[in-house]
Amino acid sequence: MTTSKTSSADLSRLLAQRLAARLLSGAVQYHQYANDKQQAFIYANEHHLAFIGGIGSGKSIGGAMRGVRAAMGWIGNKQVQIPNLGVVTAPTYTMLEDATIRAFQDVCIEHVPGFNLDKHYKQYHLTLPNGSEILFRSTQNPERLRGPSITWWMGDEAALSPAKSRLLMLGRLRQFGELGYEWVTTTPKGRNWVWQSFVRDAGEGYQWWRVRTDDNSTLTDELKDTWKQTYKGDFARQELDGEFVAFEGLIYGEFGHDSHVVQSHPDGFARVVAGVDWGYANPGVILVFGVDGDGRMWLVDERVKTQQRVETWVDVAQQLRDMWRIERFVCDPSEPDYIRQFTEAGLKAEPADNRVLPGIQRVQNRLVQVDKRDLPRLVVHSRCPHTLSEFDQYQWAENVHGIKDAPVKANDHTMDAMRYAVMAVDEQRKPIRASSQRYA
Repeated sequence: MTTSKTSSADLSRLLAQRLAARLLSGAVQYHQYANDKQQAFIYANEHHLAFIGGIGSGKSIGGAMRGVRAAMGWIGNKQVQIPNLGVVTAPTYTMLEDATIRAFQDVCIEHVPGFNLDKHYKQYHLTLPNGSEILFRSTQNPERLRGPSITWWMGDEAALSPAKSRLLMLGRLRQFGELGYEWVTTTPKGRNWVWQSFVRDAGEGYQWWRVRTDDNSTLTDELKDTWKQTYKGDFARQELDGEFVAFEGLIYGEFGHDSHVVQSHPDGFARVVAGVDWGYANPGVILVFGVDGDGRMWLVDERVKTQQRVETWVDVAQQLRDMWRIERFVCDPSEPDYIRQFTEAGLKAEPADNRVLPGIQRVQNRLVQVDKRDLPRLVVHSRCPHTLSEFDQYQWAENVHGIKDAPVKANDHTMDAMRYAVMAVDEQRKPIRASSQRYA
């Protein structure tokens, strides 16, 4: 009689397959779905998917559920090899840490037997008990996305990432010599590459869903009503209804991604200032600008968050001050009490010059002026995706006489903070001497 031994690796693989089978069959259930479309997206079989939705529509958690199922060996009702490798991207590491990674951790803790957060997650690297791995990467520098073959890729808030990031990830979807799977989860940002790839040019093997914020049954009516009262017009169609809105009459038509977006910045600046726009239901913003010896402004960092109290913004401002040696915080003057709280916390805060049209003109002047190095006098680092997105959406409103003489009050939060900082720097008009200060 011939006997055979089953290795521990074989046993582990068999156990993982059985657990995955239970998940597919319904023995292991996910928590309540945000809506029917989210559920359809999680269990879809296609290779190329897009889940397009308003804020709070269940995009990131749906993408995480699909990702964990893939790591457990299932795409839709099809079995894939395990252990496998997947990659999850977001525009910045801050966005990964604040939302995307948390979603994956929550799904694993609740639904993956034997998962231990301390054991199975290290910085930007998650390993499941079955040996499958999930890497978390920023799309800030797309060239750094090159790497080994993978089975699947998820692009969270993909509309804020450069188109090149998808092209590079598509080239990696080849693990085990087979075509892998991709899905993006995002609120739309105009008719950019996401719309072009997954809607306009979609072919066989593609599917996409559009989901409204209202469709999420897990959100309270009070929260939804607050957003509805705040967001209006095209901005509401985009941010709440998940529509691809073609914005017209852009205010900063001079801005170009090829000419104004940089991948690096000087090691030191003559001075550093920050523009602050308050918000709660609307996003609050802090933008950090370094001013070099030639007076050029470099946007080097951004913080954009909703539903944050001023106490949180004080903490964020202190961290940014220590990181960049910020000399001044130029703040939206509509909340003098917030400015006072900044000052009491040791931050050099002051009310901004809030004249809109002069401020827009100052920004436009900097965008069109080029120095002897052929660099504009205002440039934006690629790590600032919210600002880059608003440049493509900030538009003129038409008054009752058909005249466009003021901005639409939407897609303007980073634009306002930028205007405050530019006005402050241009008004200061003090001699600038280059500094040897270095920054993180």
